[in-house]
Amino acid sequence: MKIPRLPRPAAVLTLALSLLAPAVLCAQPPRGGGARGGGATTRSPEVAADFRVTFRFNAPGAQGVNLLSDFSAATIPMTKGDNGVWSFTTEALKPGYYSYWFSVDGSLTPDPANTHVRPASGVYKSMVDVPGPGTEWMDFRDVPHGTLHEHEYLNKENGTQRRVVIYTPPGYERSTSSYPVLYLLHGRDDYERGWTQTGRAHLIMDNLLAEGKAVPAIIVMPFIHDTTGASGRQPSIRALQSSLGIAPAGRGAPGGARGAGGQGGGAAPAGATGASYLERDINANIIPLVESTYRVKTDKANRALFGYSMGGSSALSIGLAHPELYAYVGGFSFPFGVQNSPAFASAEKTNKDFKLIWLSSGTDDNQGWQSSLNFHNQLTNLGIKHEWTASEGYHHDYQIWRIYLHDALPKLFRD
Repeated sequence: MKIPRLPRPAAVLTLALSLLAPAVLCAQPPRGGGARGGGATTRSPEVAADFRVTFRFNAPGAQGVNLLSDFSAATIPMTKGDNGVWSFTTEALKPGYYSYWFSVDGSLTPDPANTHVRPASGVYKSMVDVPGPGTEWMDFRDVPHGTLHEHEYLNKENGTQRRVVIYTPPGYERSTSSYPVLYLLHGRDDYERGWTQTGRAHLIMDNLLAEGKAVPAIIVMPFIHDTTGASGRQPSIRALQSSLGIAPAGRGAPGGARGAGGQGGGAAPAGATGASYLERDINANIIPLVESTYRVKTDKANRALFGYSMGGSSALSIGLAHPELYAYVGGFSFPFGVQNSPAFASAEKTNKDFKLIWLSSGTDDNQGWQSSLNFHNQLTNLGIKHEWTASEGYHHDYQIWRIYLHDALPKLFRD
């Protein structure tokens, strides 16, 4: 038998190294494994006692590395050191909890030296904690804590496996009481865990309850896109839809995930997208799941619908269209207002139907400010009562959405 001739090992090794070299030079991982020892490690981020933060990225072969974050609206160029590590040190930051990520020669990436990271429907974001005076209201503290639950359910309309995160307040398990419910929606580039991973909704509520400032309530945080944009999930989505006899629309078809505020790249059945789809998902799936699983009050006076960004627009659109379901409706930093709502027909009726309509935005928010301001003016001209908050200097991020949630929760479910 003739044995095939193999390439010489040296040639194979040379070819492999030539293919790997650009990637290795562009973004070398930290060496030494951190706590395991054995070599130098790129430390990032590094928080100083004076609240300045230094970010580092090890990429000797990169042409340019920029820092993006929610503590600054600017794209910040980093400086390359002699060792090939790019770095930037901030001025003293206000104590808080921040997201950041890097742009390396135009490609976005989280910080490879920092495992404190959150995924979403958009870019992965690294997190850095800068605790200090003024963060107590959103810190983990020695107070009674609620419980986070996760439920998965099937949306038969578009054949998707979906997940909802539900917070029950401290003492729920030992109580026999029924509770009001806040349905809390995320934004375009987020998902159902965003309000707890970054928004700290559960900790904010825990602290308010410990201080006697809020009514104990269940918080329901669903996934609001028609389907995920994660490319790795598409085969399972298509398989489930096929098993249910649901034919997905073509990739990139009008009204698909991107048109509904998702990340795109997914296939969704025609007609099962957008605000109307979300409205049907909430009414047909989420509310029945909550009310059949938890002890909740089911009258409108004990039901609220709030959200931020795209979720804020959806909350206002759906909530104002359903005065029989919600007495409290609110939108934070929403990028588009509400068109042709039945709430506009009679200011007198709408003012009786709703106990609270909440609108708010940061003044430096280039996505939500103008739309939120315009809708505030529209409701004012119609004579529809509402609360309006304009926050000087804030942008389109969780830095202000946490504050809005903290301010809104004490106003809900009061007699």
